[in-house]
Order: sequence, then C-alpha cells, then structure tokens
Amino acid sequence: MSVQQAEPNAENTLVGALGGVRVVDLTTDRAEIAGRVLADLGAEVVKVEVGDGTPSRRRAPFASDGRSLYWAAYGRGKRAVRIADWDDPTLRALLDGADIVLESDPPGVADARGYGYRALAERNPAAVYVSVTPFGQDGPRAHEPATELTVEAAGGLTMLTGDGDRPPLPVGFPQAWLLAGVQAAADALIALHERRRSGLGQFIDVSAQACVVWTLMNATSFPSMVGKNPPGQCENRAAPKLMAPGIPGVPIFETADGWAFLGLHIPGLGERLFHRIMTWAATEGAVPPEVAAQDWSSWLRVVSVEKRIDDVNAALEAMRAFIATRTRRELYRWGLENGGLVAPVNELGDVLNDEHLLARNFWRSVGPDRTAGPFAILSATPLDVERAAPGVGAHTAPDWQARGPVAAANAVAVAELTTGKGPGRKGSRGKRVGAFEGLKVADFSWVGVGPIMGRALADHGATVIRVESGTRPDALRTIPPFKDGIRGLNRAQFSAIYNTSKLGLALDLSTDDGRHLGRRIADWADVVLESFTAGTIDRMGLGYDTLQGDRGDLVMLSTSMRGLTGPDNRFAGFGNHGAALTGFAAITGWGDRPPVGPWGAYTDFITPRFGVAALAAALRHRAETGVGQHIDLSQSECGIQFLEPLVMAAHLGAEAPTLPLRSGSEPVEGVERYRVVDGDASADLLTPMDLHVDPQLQHRGFWSSLEHSEIGVAQVEGLASIFHGSATGPHSAAPTIGEHNEHVLRDVLGLAAEEIERYRPVLR
Repeated sequence: MSVQQAEPNAENTLVGALGGVRVVDLTTDRAEIAGRVLADLGAEVVKVEVGDGTPSRRRAPFASDGRSLYWAAYGRGKRAVRIADWDDPTLRALLDGADIVLESDPPGVADARGYGYRALAERNPAAVYVSVTPFGQDGPRAHEPATELTVEAAGGLTMLTGDGDRPPLPVGFPQAWLLAGVQAAADALIALHERRRSGLGQFIDVSAQACVVWTLMNATSFPSMVGKNPPGQCENRAAPKLMAPGIPGVPIFETADGWAFLGLHIPGLGERLFHRIMTWAATEGAVPPEVAAQDWSSWLRVVSVEKRIDDVNAALEAMRAFIATRTRRELYRWGLENGGLVAPVNELGDVLNDEHLLARNFWRSVGPDRTAGPFAILSATPLDVERAAPGVGAHTAPDWQARGPVAAANAVAVAELTTGKGPGRKGSRGKRVGAFEGLKVADFSWVGVGPIMGRALADHGATVIRVESGTRPDALRTIPPFKDGIRGLNRAQFSAIYNTSKLGLALDLSTDDGRHLGRRIADWADVVLESFTAGTIDRMGLGYDTLQGDRGDLVMLSTSMRGLTGPDNRFAGFGNHGAALTGFAAITGWGDRPPVGPWGAYTDFITPRFGVAALAAALRHRAETGVGQHIDLSQSECGIQFLEPLVMAAHLGAEAPTLPLRSGSEPVEGVERYRVVDGDASADLLTPMDLHVDPQLQHRGFWSSLEHSEIGVAQVEGLASIFHGSATGPHSAAPTIGEHNEHVLRDVLGLAAEEIERYRPVLR
C-alpha cells in the first residue's frame, strides 16, 4: 500500500503541520535536535546565537572543509540570527512573539540572563517554554557537572551494555541529548495542543537522565517484580550470557561476511524462527538427520519443561555453523520470506546503500551532504527536510507581532504559573486538565512502539481503548519479569509499564464479528494507532482508506520496522533488529570482538518520541483545518536520525569518531561496580535497583506506584518531563486482558445490551 498525499482543503494555507508556529531556539548542543524536529514539521524556527554561535557548530564529526556534520544534521531547517548579547532587544522581540521557546542552559542561567520562563510569561503568557537539563531544574543533582557520557551512566543505560568480562560500554555515538531533544519537541507540541483550551503556555522541565531511563526496556521492572536486577546483568554481568536457562550464547551470529541478529529468544515468534532455520539447514544437508527430525517450534518449552538442554545446544551449534556459511544479505532475504526476525548488522556504509531506503527516497542531497529523510511520512503535510543548516547570522530576525496579553479570565492561572504555585507535578489535577482531555484513541498496536505512544496520549488525558486478545497475546505479556516470578499473561510488568492510563478491551480480530466491532471502535476514535506488518490492518478492513471514508478528519498512525512502502515493507522485527539495521549494533562493542549493540530493543525507545511529535502536529493541523491524515512511522528511519552525523561522515569519507571508552571499574564491598569520569564530570553507572532509589528521580516524583488488578502495587516510570501547567499521569495501572470490556462497550461506545451480547463470543 502507499501513503497518499492528500489535497488540502481550500481554506488550508498552512505550510506543514506546524505552519504558523514560531519557535525561538536557544539550545546548545544539548538538545539541538529539538528545533530540527519542529522545523521538519513546518514550524518557523529561529536559532538565536551570540558570538561564534552554538557549540553544535564545533562538534564532531567534521567534513574535510571543517564543517561540523553534527550542526549540518541538527541545524537543518532553521533560520540563524546573531545578537550582540543576551540583552539585545532583538531577542526580547522574538520572545514576545514566540509560541515555543527551547533552551538547554544549566538551571538558573536563563533567569540570570533575563530570558527565563518567569520573565517571559509576564509578557507572553501563551508561550510554551521547554528547558532541557541533565537532571532537571532542581533536586540533589540539578547543579552537578554532566556530560552525555555521565548522563547515560546515571540513566542506567551504560551499565546494561557490553560484554560481561570487560567494563560496560556506552552506545557508540552519544545519545542522551538526542533522546532529551526529541522528547522536548514532542512535549512542546503536547503543551501547544493544551493551549488551544486554556489559552496559556507553560513551563516544561525535561530531565535527560529520565529520558535515558525510558530506554531500559523491561530492566526497570525487575526490582518491583522480583526484588533484584535483571538476570545476568549488573552485579551478575560476568556470568555467561544465556539465551535461555542452560543455553549459552547471544542473538548475534557470525555470517560469511559479518554479523546478523536473530530473534530466536522471543517466545512464540522466535521459536517458530528456530524451527524454520533448522528446516532450511536440513534441506541443505547442514544438520544431522537426528537433529533435523525434531520439532523445534517450541524450543523454549523444550528447555524449561523437558530440560533437553544438551539437545538444544547441539541444535544451536549446528545452526551457528550453517549460518556462518551464509551472507548477511542471503539471511535477510530468507527472513523476509519466512517471517522476519533476521536482520544484518549493518555498517554505516551499508545503511547508506540500503535498497529499501533508496526505494523509499529516504536519503536526500542537501548541498554536498547526504542527509536523512523525514522521520515520518505525513500524508497531508509532508515534512520539509531539504533546507541546509545556516551559517552564523545568516538571517535577519523576522518581524513577529507580539502574541499579546492573555485573556483576563486566565489572569489567576498566569499568576500561579509565574510564582510557581500552580499545578504541574505529575498526576496533579489543577484548574487545567490534561492536554489531550476529550481525545478518543483506538490503540490496536502491540509490543513497544505503538503502546508507548498510546500511553503518552492516555497519560495526558486522552481516552485510549487498548484492543488486544488473549488468543494471540502481546509478546510483552509472555516475557519476564512476572510478579513474584510466577508466569501469567496478566502478571508481566513488561507489558504493564507501556499501557498505563488505558482502558482494556479483549477482542478477537480474526473473526468477522471481531473485525466489525473493531471498525465501530475505530469509527468512534479521533486517532487510530496500529503496529501490524504492512498490509495486515488493510486485510482486516481497518486500513486508513477504509476508515477515513467520507469523514476526512481521522488521524491514523501506522508504525512498523521498515514503513508501509518499499520492497522490504513486510519485514517483521523488534527494536533489536532496528538497532542492527540502522548501524547502532555495529558501532557498539569492542574493536577486537563481535558487536554487542545497545541494551535491548533500542530503536523501540527512539521511535515513540518522534511518533508523539508527529501525532501532536497532525492533531494541531486537524484542529486548524478539519483535515486528518495518515502517518507512516518507520522505526528504522527514526533510528537513523540519531546516527545521522556519522552516516553523513561515511558518505563524505570523513572520520566518524564514536564515543570514547572511558569507563573504569571500582569494586565496592565485593560487588562489581563502575564509575565513569569525563572531564570534571563523573557518575556512578546506576543499575535498575539503584534507579528506583535514586534521590534525583525520587525528588522529581519520577516513579509512580500504581495498583494493578492482578500484579498489585508496583512502580512504573512516570513522564520524563514535568509539566508546570496541564495535568499529567499516569492515572491508573495498565489493564488486564479485557478488564474494561463492559465499561467500554456500554459506557464508552454506548452499545445496547443486545449488541453487547452479540459481540460477547469475540471478547476474548
């Protein structure tokens, strides 16, 4: 299928989804990408600089002519205005006319220079002001020296990455400010949406540490579920790596020309992959007959129940030998035809020459550079990604009219905001409700990316119906940790952390009645989320073209590993595969060993930030024009945005340095612990257990204790940002399968009793 470019209506004079939105960008290289995201979506972003400009212009990698490719990537699409100093009246005029202000100074610096939020709100109370700092505006670590490396360590990511017999590793290219920057862009647009109701802006305090914590996958759930860190990690990281109990090894396999990631360890899907590879190897005569004859489609059960560990290890040894005779491309093409879950570990040059990306016209030529294309394809408002990053002072300041005073009815709220007495801490319910209060969302997604975006909408007040089925359970419901170590679809905290604040409906979409009810839910919704393999949702009769019909205002987001179009759009995989495809795995590891890649399904935690920004922008466009649209969110294309400077360097043949290895070990009471020192900054490498008691996160109220109907009281991650204005969640624990069936059908959808009885057989 293809995402069609819709014609705007006659009244639509916007350019891009954020046409008419004014942004003042005061960030340093801490969060430079935030303004780039907003510029891509159509906002007018003015980069304000003093002297030689932002540190982003002096950040590696560099082209042969000395240009910073970091700035070339993340300064793209902006206007650059140079001012004499921070008292320059030009800055004051821009701030008075801005809708969004972005800054990343240490706490207190903006206030001291006169462009802090309190000063701004008195003149322009409608402005959304977003501040990105390492640890937040206040708290025990707020004023601590920090670098990207120390923030990644303090956020727990570094301790989980690397080989167990050597010190932990950071991701091969700095990630903290990129994670925080895209979070800042998404949060700014959430607040901009809320402004339509209240008429007010607000202050948003983004913690880069908290943004990093959001990349840790299920690791943060082990402390509250089983009272310890993930098995084989942290204090036990020197233990042999296991794919299953008694089965040594990791999912990265050597091939004839490199490495490939195979998702064999994933319950259900990975087990079927194991069986298919063994069958393939048998047809090539590469597996002993007695091994090939066995049924490996439930190999994890064979290990855990039948305890045939020797048999499985023998099969794996034969499989590894067979895979070593095949090229990465051959394995990848075979995987495309046999259910996916096989991804090459691509080098940066491979990413540039990826046939699928070329077919989707992803790479763009901007001057001498090969740059990444759009992070999402919006059917009605395509992203503008081909405006080169400007030189210092390349533009004159635009003549923005001041936004003017706020309505008198909101005067009390303004006073509360500027004195710090208003609502804003997570979960607060003040005079301003959640940004998405009243928004109706049908969430047909599963696993990570889609549910995380659905959670973001729900935590900000939307009514989100999470549609799933116990007949084909979400993979995350089958993966540890389970409450008290006891398995159960409703006891998996991995699933629970991504589905807070939602209503749960169990629905078998494989049946005619199930799909009929699914259609009714979609017709009720303003927003539909889905994350099936390309084409699946259309075959269910729930595709965008069908749902849009003659309503015209539906916003639908489809997310998959490779996007809706292109020759490899049927690829099925998870964020581990995304990390392999996009270059993260290849650059993360020791030079004398196989790559290890980032911890977990890494691109699953990059993509939702871009997705929420795209959704919020599309909703803004819908509110302005009445026009909905279809968003094609490719997880691999989102991931590439975080490596773009390195890919640009590879294209130019320039040196592409990755993050230096600077971790040093310090034994603490006999337990393996690490501390990183980077210049005048240092930080302990925190474990998930550490994070749950970290004083800074505690100060921010980051962890929420929610009572789940089967798990009981458990801690989940809260928002990475504090919104000082609109109310935020999480408001309730994730639902068990079908927990809200009756409420959804009767009270939300308004179905009569006889209709509910009709559908009861498919509520499973």
